[in-house]
Amino acid sequence: DFQNRIATGRFGNGRIPTDMIAEGLGIKKLVPAYRSPFLQPNDILTGVSFASGGSGLDPLTARIQGVIWVPDQLKDFKAYIAKLNSITGDEEKTKSIIANAVYVISAGNNDIALTYFPNPLRNMRYTPFSYANMMVSWTQSFMKELYSLGARKFAVMGTLPLGCLPGASNVLGGICLEPANAMARLFNQKLANEVNNLNSMLQGSRSIYVDMYNPLLGLVKKPLKSGFTWPTMPCCCAPMAPVPCMDSSRHVFWDFGHPSERAYQTIIPPIIQQIQQSFA
Repeated sequence: DFQNRIATGRFGNGRIPTDMIAEGLGIKKLVPAYRSPFLQPNDILTGVSFASGGSGLDPLTARIQGVIWVPDQLKDFKAYIAKLNSITGDEEKTKSIIANAVYVISAGNNDIALTYFPNPLRNMRYTPFSYANMMVSWTQSFMKELYSLGARKFAVMGTLPLGCLPGASNVLGGICLEPANAMARLFNQKLANEVNNLNSMLQGSRSIYVDMYNPLLGLVKKPLKSGFTWPTMPCCCAPMAPVPCMDSSRHVFWDFGHPSERAYQTIIPPIIQQIQQSFA
């Protein structure tokens, strides 16, 4: 469902939250990947994505998935700053762009769903409580590093209700797996507290916690209210349907692990408003 029906590397059937947030802030409709071979100078000036689908805070997460680990994404950001400086030709202007940009951070979903629960190297060694603490510590270090590079405005997304993702809920015939949801809530609460702490710790910065858990859970629990017919059956790759459904807008989820574009369109507007009000 993406424009021109092309594949872009996004984990979904269309635009994702960062695209919608950028549009809602009046910047641009699509946020291109920093590593895109088609990147233009104006893309550098107005914002790019450093994300790598399947990655996480835990080094094991990226290793399992064969993707770019979060600290390595930070290396890309450093290279980005150098490119930005060469385009502006003015170090002060570069610093101003970096300081006034909004940094949307989403990490933790894959660490819990793909690394902690299935992997004895993690679930036998760490309790949910200690692993969540470790994830929050990694997030803090990551944000401090961004801060040292000039970033000042952070919108930190919590995890989705992981037990309700089709890959988990289909195990019980569409019923959310409570252990996964419980750990997501545990991490989100700790993350929200840490984000608040960083406001006093990082002078001159502003950090907000963005709740992704409850808005998506609302669509799963009361789908008809928002016009969805299928709250837990994904459009793509469902057990009984090897090809995508005809109308993805009726499904809360696109595939086993990612909401549909329509689901994001439903939950993102209040988040855009939260970002606008927080960083105005």
